[in-house]
Amino acid sequence: MPAELVAASPRIDRSPNACVGAVSLAVSAFATLLLSHVAASLAPLRLLSVAGFAFAAWCFCDEMGLRKPLNRAGFVLFAIAMGAKVQRILGVSEQSAGRYDVLFAAFLLLALLFWSVAFMHRQRGVKVVGALGVVASLTPIVALVAGHLAVGAGAFLGVRGLLAAGQGGDHTFVTLVERILGLWGYVAAWLLWRGHIRRAPVAP
Repeated sequence: MPAELVAASPRIDRSPNACVGAVSLAVSAFATLLLSHVAASLAPLRLLSVAGFAFAAWCFCDEMGLRKPLNRAGFVLFAIAMGAKVQRILGVSEQSAGRYDVLFAAFLLLALLFWSVAFMHRQRGVKVVGALGVVASLTPIVALVAGHLAVGAGAFLGVRGLLAAGQGGDHTFVTLVERILGLWGYVAAWLLWRGHIRRAPVAP
């Protein structure tokens, strides 16, 4: 490549942590989306996917600034959601399975909501992504709340089956939430890789 073209090419400013986080997010998002189409247990693969996403989320929050309340709150909620997911994968009684699903879905959606709101405090391009993320995460949350108030109101997203804790195997809503997480992971990975999310400076 000619030297003048190299000089004219914009330099992508990203840290090694951002690179590792972007790759981890992309791989974990792919695994999550793939496993959401599989009915078989595949517990080891699902546990690896959860572990990968937890690691990637830590890298992501480091770049976003873990000292900031929105990012810190999102990470805490995400950790609780992943804890519920691990317990669900390892196996729980049929009577409590639905409650673990509700815990996972609700806390994960809240984590994505907080991180999306944090995006809206960034540059303009990231703000647009944040606004879309708010809509994508807030809509199922509203459906979940509506499902508690009037079960039939959330039936179109599978909330009715989810809220009937331990009464059946309707995982439509959980699958939807997992796919939202997978798509969000792809977007966050792209933002990290392109240098749109830079490590926040630490105050002296």
